[in-house]
Formats: sequence, structure tokens, C-alpha cells
Amino acid sequence: MRTIAFLCIAVLLLSGNVFAQNQQQRLAIEQQQVADQLRRLNSLLVELEASERLAGNVELAATLASVQQYMNDATGIGDLVTALQKVSQQLSQQRNASALSSQALLIEQLQVLLDMLLNSQADIEAEKQKKILEQRAEKLDDMINRQQQLLEDVQQLKEKQQQGDLMDADKQQMEELQQQQQKLADETKEFNKQQQQQGIKSETAEDAQRKQQDAAEELEQQDAEQAEQDQQQALEELQKAQQQVEQQQQQNASKAKQEALMNVELEIKEILAGHQVQQLLLEALFSEYGEDDLPRSARVKLRKAAMAEENISIRADDLLLEIAQAGADSFPFYILSLMEDHMLLAEQLTASSTFVKEQDVELGKYLSESWIELLDVIATERERERQQSENPQQGDPQDEEDTPLVQFATELQLLKRMQLALAKRIKNAQDAPKSAEFKQLIERQNELQLQYESMIRRLSSANDKTKSEEI
Repeated sequence: MRTIAFLCIAVLLLSGNVFAQNQQQRLAIEQQQVADQLRRLNSLLVELEASERLAGNVELAATLASVQQYMNDATGIGDLVTALQKVSQQLSQQRNASALSSQALLIEQLQVLLDMLLNSQADIEAEKQKKILEQRAEKLDDMINRQQQLLEDVQQLKEKQQQGDLMDADKQQMEELQQQQQKLADETKEFNKQQQQQGIKSETAEDAQRKQQDAAEELEQQDAEQAEQDQQQALEELQKAQQQVEQQQQQNASKAKQEALMNVELEIKEILAGHQVQQLLLEALFSEYGEDDLPRSARVKLRKAAMAEENISIRADDLLLEIAQAGADSFPFYILSLMEDHMLLAEQLTASSTFVKEQDVELGKYLSESWIELLDVIATERERERQQSENPQQGDPQDEEDTPLVQFATELQLLKRMQLALAKRIKNAQDAPKSAEFKQLIERQNELQLQYESMIRRLSSANDKTKSEEI
């Protein structure tokens, strides 16, 4: 994957420097070289995908397939190789203006492709580390259970030995326990060696192995009392190693959640910035013309604003999918509502077309305020997650991974904000009970109630599960 990313960087840099040359024919040749490199990249992706699927690396194979798909159907371009060849032809025909315009778009899409590769590489590495830690935790748990059982068996023999009641069968059992303890010590040694090869070094696990070896030697001498002490220390060291793994898993899960929140925050900021440009336009037009007919030039701006709001709605829909996958209740519902409102604003601006209505300005203002509130929620969650990662609590690391993107209390607060804003909008729109906006608001009120009831049921179910586990 790293080789592919480097190749993509080379393509991007070469594409960006094409116009730095002076000779027209050389420009065309170099552009064709860029296309050839990208074609080789595509072929390499096909081979690697097949190889990874054969090796059972499904996630990596899927990532490579998605990159191939993007190369074959990039936004606004289509097949990237074909598009690059077209630029080469334009240069050969001395159509510099067309070539320059096409190349600007190509550079943008190549940058997107590079970002996809780099992000995929980071995701794959994170997933790899996650699996390594899961396997380590599983192996440590197995060794702890086996060491615990050996300790209990030796304790029973120690009591008999102290009472002078050791029978031949007991001596035979001690020999068997010695063999089991030696086997466990050897397994732990090999496990530590494999872990070091993966970049994991644990002094506690190494200390545990040394104590296991000591215990095996003591059992060989039939010294059950000393063997018990060594086994107890080995068990404690293994448990410490397990705690270290759990803490690392919690930190990794927290880091992933912080990164997810940061990505969502950046996306929302871009959405908000795009909307605020249109909002300023609406406010300026309404301030100057009120609800009177707009001049021709202003109508063109209004149509562009409607298209921009529709695009924002589509972008919010993409964000909705990302957040829903991260796990949340009211958070996706909140963004779904904003997505619908952006589309509503786009439709209203398109319908009026010749003038700006006050309700359009108010809806735009509401959308800005709502996105800002959402940013505040995310900032709060990021800070909470940061503090939690700096002061980790002892617990099941799986609980950290399974927690939603934002906490229940935060989502409930978000629902409260939605309810207050919705009540205000319904009140303002009740003079037109047959309007599309009023009907949409009433429907949303019903959905909000269902959302609240769903969250309460989830909380009740979680509490019942906790009580059951405690019992």
C-alpha cells in the first residue's frame, strides 16, 4: 500500500509540473507518461486486490477495490487514465486553454485519490494493531487460566506434603504438574518472542515467564511450597500484562473516537461555511429588496444559492451515513433533520425564484445556529474523550469500542435543543397549516417523540442488563 501511495504522489507531482515546461510537444509526451503511470497503478491495484483476497485479507482487498472504482469513475471526470490521455491530445493539438482547465480538475481528483490511499493505509494499520492486541489479550487470558489451575493443584499437593501424606499417586501428579508448568513456561517464552517481533515488549510477561520456569524447576525438585510462591508471582505478572493490553486497547479506541469526532467536526465546519455564504446573500437581498421582485442579476444569484443549498443537503446526507456507522441515536436524527431543511430551503428558493421571502431568511438563520450547536456538542465530546483517555478507568476495553460516538446524556441534551427549536418553528409556521413546511414540522415532531421513546427504552434495557450482571 505504501508503494502505491508513493506512485500516486509521483503521478500527482508530475501532473502538476506539466505546464512548467516550455516545449509544446514535450508537454504532451510528459502528460502521456502520467497516463501510463496511472495505468500501471491501476494494474498493480488489480493484482494486489486478487493477491490479498487469496491471502484472506478481505478488508485490504475491499480498500484496493474501492480505489480502483474511484480511478475508473472519478467525480466530474470519469476514467482518470482516459482523462489524462485526453489532456495529452489537447496539448498535441495546442489547445492549451482546454488542457489547463482539464488538468486543474485532474490534479484535484488525483489529490483525492492520494488521500484515499493514505487514509486507507492508516485504517488498515489501525485494524492490524487492533487484531494484534485482541490476539495478545486472548492468549494472555488462556495462560492466566492455565496458570491459575496449576497453582490450585500445587497448593493441594503442598498441603499434603506438609502433612507428610504424599502418596505415590501424588508424586506422579507432581511430575505431571511439573511437565505442564514447563510446557506453559516454554509457550510463554515463545509468545514473548513472537510479540517482540511484532514490536511489543512486555517486561511483566517476561517476568512471568521467568517465574514459570522457576516454578517448573522447583516442582522437579518436588518443592511444592517454593513452586507455589513462584506460580503466584507468575500469575500476578500475567495479570499485569493483561491489564496493560486492556489499557492500550482503551487508549486506541479512545484515539479512534477522537479522530472520528475531529473528522465530523471538520466536515460540519465546511458545511457551515458553505451555508453561511448563501445565508449572507439571502440576508443582503432581503435587506435591499424585501419581498419585492429581484433584478435579473440577483435572480441568477438566488438560483445559484438554491443549487448550493441542495448540494449542502447531499453533503449532509453523506455525513449522516458516516455518523450512523459510528453509532448514535439522536445525532443522526439531528443531521437528517438539517439535511431535510437544507433541501426545503433549496426548494423554497427555487419555487419563489424572483424574490426572497422572510421565512427563507429565518430558515437559513436557523440552519446556521443548528450547525453551530452541533459543533458545540462535538467539542464537548472531544474534550470529554480527551480527559477520559488521559485518566483511563479499569474496565472491559470492548465497552469503550462499543460506546456510541456521543454519550447518552449529550444526545438527550441534543433532543432537548431540537424540541425547543422545533416548538418555536411550529409556532411561527402555524399561520399556514397547509404549507409543506408546517406539515414537515408536525411530522418531525412525531418522529422526535418516537426517537425520545427509543432512547429511553435503550437506557432501560442497558440498566436491566447491568443489574442482571451484578446479580
